[in-house]
Amino acid sequence: MTAKATQTDVSVLLKNNVRALSRKEKGGLPEDSRQEVYPMQTVMDIEAKGKKREPVRSDNSPDVSASIWLNRKIEEAKFKVISEVVELTPALARVLLSRNPDNRKISQTIVENYARDIANGAWAFNGEPIIISNTGKLNDGQHRCEAVIAANTSIQTVLVLGTDRDSRLTIDQGKTRMTGDYLGMNGHVDSIALAAAANFIWQYVNHGFISWTRGFRPTKSEVLAFVESHPNVVESLAAIPNKGADAIGGRAILAFSYWVFLQACGDKTTVDLFIDSLVKGSNLVPRSPILYARNRLMAERGRLRPNEKAELILRAWNASRRGDKVSNLPIKGGALPAVER
Repeated sequence: MTAKATQTDVSVLLKNNVRALSRKEKGGLPEDSRQEVYPMQTVMDIEAKGKKREPVRSDNSPDVSASIWLNRKIEEAKFKVISEVVELTPALARVLLSRNPDNRKISQTIVENYARDIANGAWAFNGEPIIISNTGKLNDGQHRCEAVIAANTSIQTVLVLGTDRDSRLTIDQGKTRMTGDYLGMNGHVDSIALAAAANFIWQYVNHGFISWTRGFRPTKSEVLAFVESHPNVVESLAAIPNKGADAIGGRAILAFSYWVFLQACGDKTTVDLFIDSLVKGSNLVPRSPILYARNRLMAERGRLRPNEKAELILRAWNASRRGDKVSNLPIKGGALPAVER
């Protein structure tokens, strides 16, 4: 497959918001396929995969034009550092990547996440530059260039030219801002737990399960947008008590469960009572599904993964709604069970 064909195919998949069938994880949509959501799935085929990127071809006029323009800028920058705001087109991105020797390994997940934000219109111009050294080589920006090519969509960026080649070894040494940091900057309290809860809920809505695999997790922009468009995520976290929650799966997974139950039954009093009993253990009788889930969450604290905790709590809810007495609640893995009203 040629580079041009690959980019076209990826662009079509990204822009048509289809599901990627090439990457699978155990599980799938929730049981009974109750979620009628068809989000954009992470799809792309990085051209390199261990091979060197093909040089710019002379028969590609946009690439040639971009190369001529860049050469002129590099000549200007031989005597002083220059910068300007430019449109990073797929053609310019290809030219920049053809000048990218000895850089760190490309992270496909990062490129996919960037490309998804670009294709969704969620990519913001923030002044972070793409840097070209005084030798004409790319010092910083390869993931953004790859993402522009994958999304087949231009973005606005600052281009800085003329820095010392060795200065690339000093890039990205500051503390990375996490999703919780951005939520806090937007005025949200308890932002770390909120970011985790929103991440879990987003995955449930879009995939039907919770995964630590980066390819299934939302981007920072997607989490921020989800929280702003779903204020009940904040309300769900606020309903979880601080005391005792860490021993019963943690506040984020309990807030996730609260949100899911509230969507299913719509009765806040019923959900409050379930969560209160699960966290405090009050008024629970032998063989109660809530008591079983509570005991197991405490006994296997630190060993159960988020999806396993969520499945156990959701199965306890279902059994409790049916009035069942249980001696075991199996954790099957994969797709989370549909939640009963």
